[in-house]
Amino acid sequence: MKILFVYPDINIRGGALSYHYGLGSLSSVLKKAGHQTALQYLYGNYNPKPLLQKIEEFKPDVIGITTVSFQYKYIKRLLKDISRYGIFTICGGPHISLAPYELEKAEYLNAICVGEGEYALLELVNALEKNEDITNIQNIWVKKDGRIYSNPSRPFVEDLDKLPFVDRELFDFQEIVYSDYDRAEFMSSRGCPYSCTYCSNSGLRKVSEGKYVRFRSVENIVAEIKDVVTRYKVKSVYLNDDVFTINKGYVEEFCKLYKEEIGYPFEINTRVENLTLEILQMLKDAGCYRIAMGLEQGDEKFRKEVLNRPMSNKKIEEAFALAKQVGLKTKTFNIVGFPFETVDIHMGTVNLNRKIQPSSIVIYIFEPYPGTPLYDVCVKNNFIETEREDEEFVSRTDTILKLPMFPRKDIIKCYRRFPWRVYGGKSFKRAFLFKLYYSKYGEFLIKMMSPFKKKIQRFAVK
Repeated sequence: MKILFVYPDINIRGGALSYHYGLGSLSSVLKKAGHQTALQYLYGNYNPKPLLQKIEEFKPDVIGITTVSFQYKYIKRLLKDISRYGIFTICGGPHISLAPYELEKAEYLNAICVGEGEYALLELVNALEKNEDITNIQNIWVKKDGRIYSNPSRPFVEDLDKLPFVDRELFDFQEIVYSDYDRAEFMSSRGCPYSCTYCSNSGLRKVSEGKYVRFRSVENIVAEIKDVVTRYKVKSVYLNDDVFTINKGYVEEFCKLYKEEIGYPFEINTRVENLTLEILQMLKDAGCYRIAMGLEQGDEKFRKEVLNRPMSNKKIEEAFALAKQVGLKTKTFNIVGFPFETVDIHMGTVNLNRKIQPSSIVIYIFEPYPGTPLYDVCVKNNFIETEREDEEFVSRTDTILKLPMFPRKDIIKCYRRFPWRVYGGKSFKRAFLFKLYYSKYGEFLIKMMSPFKKKIQRFAVK
């Protein structure tokens, strides 16, 4: 059968294209079983015409759309736009997995996949091909004859090494690498051991039985990296796991083999609780040049009680000091506009970043994701302006919340002023460049400076 995947990446901040690991994995499994796959990547402003043209050309039997909460307003429009073709449609991904009730509400949607979809989608496609019953497939919910057939989920995939390497050819992968500073993205694991109240992991860990955090073998991930850097022009590697350094033994084994077999500069994501001087030295020796860690909020009490992130500010400061000690660049992830936050509480985030002086910063405005504890808090307190849920703006640069202690205009002001408050008087070039990036005209400037962005990045974080 022919399966057309749709990746909506509409109104996203920044100039880099992105690879979707989930779709790549689904495509590999389907191709291995003899099915044909194609992709329509929707980037930039909402425009259904490329998708309609792709449908005319590829003539798919199934259309599969990946969902995150911010994109779902566009996905509803896409489903209506393609309904004229009468093609079987299915949605998967974190949003639909945590909000399966959307199936009943979505007029033009035939089915959804709850949780991991490799084997579920394959089973569904095989059944459709043979014209067999599709109403009792694990993980798959189907709408048929006015009824919703909801099915339990199979356990999480236990052995990730049994899955084929993700399909890079589904995308224009070389173009994605070029757009992201010549960097190729990989994932050595699935799941996160933590349950932050704003993160979809807090709900996704409950959709299936079995172990939620799983790692591929070191040999398996290194073999994939070697394959990709051989086939594509790549200058660095990004291990985009939620927390790469959970297991010291795994890090040690990876660093040894990676240094022997690959040797490219690489970067990782981690948490401050999972870092020691020894681990940082191993990473540095293997070629790691930057580590990224989530601060999210700098007020220790707020971070613990509202976000369920119990690390202390002292621990954060120590982790960043150790990273700098071994010569690693650092990056922080930060969020503003949480329920119950105020300008004064947000200044804790500013002050903590100002103290540790990371090499680079990322700041987002909070988005409430259905299926997470903080979304439920927003609903319970009537913080969500429902009439603005389908309003168009660039993701994570505005808010649909009406917070009594933190007005929207103040949230946006804090978001835009964050870089200058962190770097002002400490690093003029970082303060200036990040302020431009997060300014009202940031998106326009990103597009204008796109041909020079690699030089600008090197200058900013040097």
